[in-house]
Amino acid sequence: MDIQSIKESRFNALAAYARNPDVKLISEEVSWYQTDDLCIVACMIFDSIDGEYAGNIMARDEAERYRHVALTSFFSDIELAKVALFRRIEECHSNIDSIRLQYQDEVNSPTPVDFFTPLRGTQDRLDPLFDELINNPMHLSAKNIIEPMMRWHEDADGNFIEQFQTTGFKQRIWELYLFAMLIENDVIIEPREAIPDFICDSFYGRFCIEATTVNPTVTRGVVESIPVPSSLAELENIQSNYYPIKFGSALFSKLRKEYWLKETCAGKPLVFAITDCLSPESGKISKVSLAYYLYGYIHEWQHDENSQLQILPRRIDEHRWGDKVIPSGFFNLENSEHISAVIFSNDASFGKFNRMGLINGFAPEGTQMRRIGTQYDLDPNATKPLQFDLNVNDESYQELWIEGLDVYHNPNALIPLSPSIFKNAAHYYLLPDGNVRSNFPAFQPQGSITLISLPE
Repeated sequence: MDIQSIKESRFNALAAYARNPDVKLISEEVSWYQTDDLCIVACMIFDSIDGEYAGNIMARDEAERYRHVALTSFFSDIELAKVALFRRIEECHSNIDSIRLQYQDEVNSPTPVDFFTPLRGTQDRLDPLFDELINNPMHLSAKNIIEPMMRWHEDADGNFIEQFQTTGFKQRIWELYLFAMLIENDVIIEPREAIPDFICDSFYGRFCIEATTVNPTVTRGVVESIPVPSSLAELENIQSNYYPIKFGSALFSKLRKEYWLKETCAGKPLVFAITDCLSPESGKISKVSLAYYLYGYIHEWQHDENSQLQILPRRIDEHRWGDKVIPSGFFNLENSEHISAVIFSNDASFGKFNRMGLINGFAPEGTQMRRIGTQYDLDPNATKPLQFDLNVNDESYQELWIEGLDVYHNPNALIPLSPSIFKNAAHYYLLPDGNVRSNFPAFQPQGSITLISLPE
């Protein structure tokens, strides 16, 4: 048995789901470790009140979930604390079979769940993307990091694995992304019933999230084709009408379910989380369309005589595509005041999971990745995004789950959402004159692709 020092982000991927964020109020983690067989992970914590160090040890239970099993004594010297931590890890490891048994009554299944072997009777119904995940070696990084995440995701519906493998793969991947993003932001996800998807507690208050996806329409077994523009005018029409109608269909369906009347949601900010699953590329195009639909404005621009950028909001009354017409301005609809915000990401994809897998040590040795895309230019006079080309293997490369998340705040919300909950996201606020105030982090991608090469 060998004890290895690891990055915080790898520890988070393995075990952050088992931690109580409240301990951060009085302490901070300063180093992280794992045994080479992954039976145990540990971290060194610094008690900011007493100025002392102690080691926190977690071991896998029989369902392969990491749980707290031991805490060392406290030491004023970090080196002495490290010696004590390593000794305690060795003691726990020598007795690991007994330690694993102590939680057998607390888990629904005492044995690990196999998420990736197709269930009996599903082989002819597998989602093509699920089949890609389990069979394409290009996605081993994603598959390897998804597995420990899924072990902590509560299956309140009782059919998570079947849907993950068949009809609900895109929805489940979106929920897994949200789960990882929430844990990363010190959110405690409370045990729940099937509705809503997440009941959350944070340093900034409790809130609820209901997740949904934009999916292709299927008519008599035929999947609709996504319109492909052949000119700039056609692209603008698609973004102004086709995609807003798709977003509107998903969000309005959720609005009609009146989640705010449920006891679990009463008195808390209620957030709808949506992503575009029409195609792997469509989310990069439809991103602007969501804001059009939510706020009911399109924002045109021009430069004044001093070369300063002027934004010209234009009110939209409706979105029309073919014989479909819907009113614009989701946040103006009846009962929408109960929705505190809508959050969106176009990066809850294999690319994201592969990159997070690589930088956290879940990729096969020798895997190389490059990330190419566009990012918001923070220059107030900029009208075009900046290009970026990043080497994901570079030691300086950093990425968070929340990176790329957009939070659209409802100007009419009865219970506003604290922006501090998602402090590393982009936040948008509609102003009385129709303009939108945008608060961006230092790096906010608009969209990207991930190029992967595997060792021969």
